[in-house]
Amino acid sequence: MKKIILTLIFLITYYSYSQSPSDLSTAERGVSQIENFNNYSYITTNLLSHINYHSPRLRIGYIQNINDRWKIGLDLGYGNNKTTFLEISENYNIWEIRPELYYFTRSHKTYLSAELFYINHKDIFIDDFYYPKDNESTRYDQASYQRQKYGLNFKYGFLFNSKRKITFNLYTGLGIRIRNNTFTDIENPRIVDVGPEGGDMFGFEVYRRKEGTNLTPNFVLGFKILFRLND
Repeated sequence: MKKIILTLIFLITYYSYSQSPSDLSTAERGVSQIENFNNYSYITTNLLSHINYHSPRLRIGYIQNINDRWKIGLDLGYGNNKTTFLEISENYNIWEIRPELYYFTRSHKTYLSAELFYINHKDIFIDDFYYPKDNESTRYDQASYQRQKYGLNFKYGFLFNSKRKITFNLYTGLGIRIRNNTFTDIENPRIVDVGPEGGDMFGFEVYRRKEGTNLTPNFVLGFKILFRLND
């Protein structure tokens, strides 16, 4: 995922700076006014969330302009086994909500923002194991799973203009997240020794197998496509 984002950064940056002002038509120079001020509202989409291997979902949003420095936005996401081409459980279901407040710097091509988020993920796992809060690793035949994650991110973003009404948005940041995992309706539980890291050498699946609540830092790196509404 990070390799994809870095590739997009390179391609968009190259495209943005490969055109000199003399190469732009009158219409294109009109679009480039965003470099001087930004009073646009946007419809947004986050394509990378759709190919997120662990929790794919569709995400769309809206950003409302307040003035040339401030904007407020809202992202909504939803996913199940019919909204993605990835191979996931037929019981997979996830939704999220993300309100965000933006402050644009003097360049009007970069911004600072604060984002609240809430994610609710449900699934039914078959023939797997988990780490209970008060017990050793436990294998089961079937279990109902719920993951709730919420927190606050502080982000720094960049806008890259394209032709027509499209703008590319790259962002990064850091925040805090609280994750709460619950396992219910557990069938045939039995304590087992799953070995070092449960066979998961890099710990990719620990986040969903560990029951209970934990608080951790949250690193942010993402990419959006913005469609300007009031050109």
